[in-house]
Amino acid sequence: MPITIAHLKDQLAAYLDRWPGDAESVAPLLALDGPEGFDRKTMTGHVTASAILVNAAGEVLLIHHKSLDRWLQPGGHVEPADDSLPDAAMREAVEETGIEPAALTLADPVPIHVDVHAIPANPRKGEGAHWHFDVRYLFHCGDAELSPQAEEVHAAEWRPATDLDSAELTERLSI
Repeated sequence: MPITIAHLKDQLAAYLDRWPGDAESVAPLLALDGPEGFDRKTMTGHVTASAILVNAAGEVLLIHHKSLDRWLQPGGHVEPADDSLPDAAMREAVEETGIEPAALTLADPVPIHVDVHAIPANPRKGEGAHWHFDVRYLFHCGDAELSPQAEEVHAAEWRPATDLDSAELTERLSI
């Protein structure tokens, strides 16, 4: 069953209970009122889901994204078959890194971070510039072999948490 706006709003309510200072940053997500908010063709912005994978050493798994030429956490667009945002984040992590799902454990059903960021136009994909409303979930990762998806990812590496794209997110990992 596709993810619904009601599910998104429930996730955001739990998130804001924990991180009330983020109310302004999640406002664009709270303004969504229909399934187009999950459709990657919605150029005003759409929801994505990411996985913050942490190993026993406290390192995070980052991928080198081909299109954006940046090191990022695994994540991406929500698909119609995704049952929940944490499921979408896990699916993306598995697809992009090759890690077996059994090696991943959702640490908390409440998002650890929400980030709204601009995505540049990609003429190769026929996409204009748009916004990603990225809902991020923390997963613990056991011993796992990495096999990055060559279509979208140049590499996958365990890196220090300070290499994440958000100081706020890095700080939340140490709480």
